[in-house]
Amino acid sequence: MKTKHTHTLRSLIASVVLTSLLAACSNSHTPNQPDAAANRPTSGGPNANELVDRYRALDKSSDSTVRLSCTITSSETKRLLLTIYRKRAADGRRLMLVEFTSPELERDRDGLITILPDGKVEGVRYVQSTDSFIVTDDPAGEDALFGMTLQELADGQPEKYDFTLAGEETYEGASVYRLDGKLKPGAESKFPRLVLLLDKQNFTAPQAEFYDNHNELARRLTVSKTEQIGGQWTRTRWSIDNRLRQRKIDFEAVEVKYDQKLSDSIFTREHLKKIASK
Repeated sequence: MKTKHTHTLRSLIASVVLTSLLAACSNSHTPNQPDAAANRPTSGGPNANELVDRYRALDKSSDSTVRLSCTITSSETKRLLLTIYRKRAADGRRLMLVEFTSPELERDRDGLITILPDGKVEGVRYVQSTDSFIVTDDPAGEDALFGMTLQELADGQPEKYDFTLAGEETYEGASVYRLDGKLKPGAESKFPRLVLLLDKQNFTAPQAEFYDNHNELARRLTVSKTEQIGGQWTRTRWSIDNRLRQRKIDFEAVEVKYDQKLSDSIFTREHLKKIASK
């Protein structure tokens, strides 16, 4: 049986879908099916997995600080402010600290997230009432508020998929590749299929779609604004449509800073306990 604390931790983890990754389509949208031969380059054409590698290579920063405004719309509207600190560790881990700044009652959602080189993701939250840390690493678990998973927090983890080139099209006036991803054998995910649109000019992803075990669209991430900050292509306004829970989350980056030489001490349980106990 899942504990209340574990359930609440997933609220924290989901709430930061941030730079989390990853067009508006109707409920009757029928997704393109991948062609098994489409991934093979012909006449010097693009290879789908190589295109995804170019997308993943866009992030060249050693660390970042992002202040975010978040609006959650379902049966009621809720607004939050949070700051996310990120750093690449020398051993290949990616570290994140999520700090909720408004409203103050949300600070018990503050948490540490570690993305391991093998793709596993771990979330840690401090519970002040019991003076203890709660840990979760369930790749398929969802929370009750945002309804998102650890995978979505970890930029969608496209490395878990083998992609085929499903076609080329125009999206919001830009020429894009449509890439259809199938979960690799042995990889864990709630979403066996991931569809990405990649801009042909800069290889950013204006849209990502996550499909469930019934090949039904479960999530759609839509990026409405991308800009260069500190030489980095940066998503600054985007939304996540959780179709199953009928819930929409709108994110806007208020401030973004890269390569500040963030201290390792920021990404410790001691620091998490300090900020969650203010």
